[in-house]
Amino acid sequence: MINIFLKRCIIGSIFLALHDASDVFMEVAKVFKYFENELGATVIFGLFAISRVILQLIFFSFRVIKCTRDMFIYYMFNTMLLMLFVFQIYWWVLISSMIWRRLKSGKLREDIRSALKES
Repeated sequence: MINIFLKRCIIGSIFLALHDASDVFMEVAKVFKYFENELGATVIFGLFAISRVILQLIFFSFRVIKCTRDMFIYYMFNTMLLMLFVFQIYWWVLISSMIWRRLKSGKLREDIRSALKES
């Protein structure tokens, strides 16, 4: 029983570390944006997008979800992790559309989330 509890704690810690590592880049990009440094914000946002793909989409799906196979409450735990993975894919679609807009027009004028709400 202790082994099952410890394994869930380890998976939760890895999950938090993966998400917090890429959030640092997002916060730094926001600081550059607030100081109206477009080049710095663009470069750091690119690093955020790359770290998000590597850590949250690739590493999370191939390592974290895979290591929960022998858990006691396998179906409930993996259902929650897979739902979270679907949310991460949704956020990646939003991030990639922001990157596409930036490359196409050269500047982001509005938040992509507000454009999706109106349509």
